[in-house]
Amino acid sequence: MSNQGSVISDHRDNWVRIIFSHPAHNSMPAHLLAELVNHIDAAGRNDEVKAILLRSAGEDTFCAGANFDELLTIQDEEAGQQFFMGFANVILAMRRCPKPIVVAVQGKAIGGGVGIAAAADYCIGCRAAQVKLSELAIAIGPFVILPALIRKMGLAAASEMCLDTEWKEAKWAREKGLYQKVYDGPEELFRNARVFVIRLANQSATATTRLKRSLWSGTDHWPQDLAERAGITGQLVLQPDAKAALAKLKKK
Repeated sequence: MSNQGSVISDHRDNWVRIIFSHPAHNSMPAHLLAELVNHIDAAGRNDEVKAILLRSAGEDTFCAGANFDELLTIQDEEAGQQFFMGFANVILAMRRCPKPIVVAVQGKAIGGGVGIAAAADYCIGCRAAQVKLSELAIAIGPFVILPALIRKMGLAAASEMCLDTEWKEAKWAREKGLYQKVYDGPEELFRNARVFVIRLANQSATATTRLKRSLWSGTDHWPQDLAERAGITGQLVLQPDAKAALAKLKKK
């Protein structure tokens, strides 16, 4: 399962739609995360692209986070850090991309999927787009995506998500600033996402790029910070309580 999935870029005039997919609830193994980084970087370098729409395939789960099969294979700290750098690299690619990135969340987002939503320049969802951070329940923590959460939602809301590992409704995510708007269903969501991205793509490219740079001010330390956080998580996942929690999940 970890070798399956795809990332495609669909160019539409002066904007691009990037779609990722995986049969296991759009979870993201390492090769898909690396491919997603490449697609974001390529769109950022393309002078013809003025805005990006990022979404997953289907109308159910947006992203189930990191691929569980790969998580279970971690045997040492180096492999652990490399694993948790997967979503860190996606967040960093979204940060350095000079084009505004709109993320459309059509279904449940878990772990790293929440991180993608938080790293968006503009994120919209629908009523089915619940969010959840379950990392603490398996004796680790959402360290890598935490800076993106705090930047987008503030410390109080990010703390609530990290410590309360139950599902949060899309309405809650909208009230806390993770989603800018919430629509009734996927069809309405995707239609409005296209309308908004087209409108963004027709704005001044110079002004939009400079505005994004300003909106991301204060994040120059993120490449080092996220690497350190990936290392912390890579250490924690090797601890006995984490291994026990993962073994319990594997039996389900």
